[in-house]
Amino acid sequence: MWTPQSYNALFDYANPAKKDHARQTMLADGLIEEVATLDKSKSLGDWYRMTTVAAEAVGPKVVEESANQAEHELNAAAAALGKKGGSVKSDRKATSSRENGRKGGRPRKKPIS
Repeated sequence: MWTPQSYNALFDYANPAKKDHARQTMLADGLIEEVATLDKSKSLGDWYRMTTVAAEAVGPKVVEESANQAEHELNAAAAALGKKGGSVKSDRKATSSRENGRKGGRPRKKPIS
C-alpha cells in the first residue's frame, strides 16, 4: 500500500546513493511487485507510470507537501550557490573597482520626465 513515506522513497529510487533506503521503505510498505518492476526496468517509463499511480493512491495533499519540500530543498541549494558565487573577491575585481572610482564611479541615472 502506498504511504507518504513510500511515495517520497519512490523519488529517491533513481538516486544510486539513496536507492537501498528507498527500496527498504517501499518493501516495508508491502510494495513488493513495484520494487520488482523498478529493479528490472531499463528505462524511466516504468518509474514515471508508477509515480502517477502512487500520486493517485496517496492523494493530492501528500503530493503537494512532497513538492513543497522538494522546492524548499532546491531553493536552499540555489541560495547557498548564489551566496558563494556572489562573494567572489579577486585582485582583478578590486583593481577594476579602484580604477572606476577614480573615473567618478557609476554614472548617475537621469530622471525620466
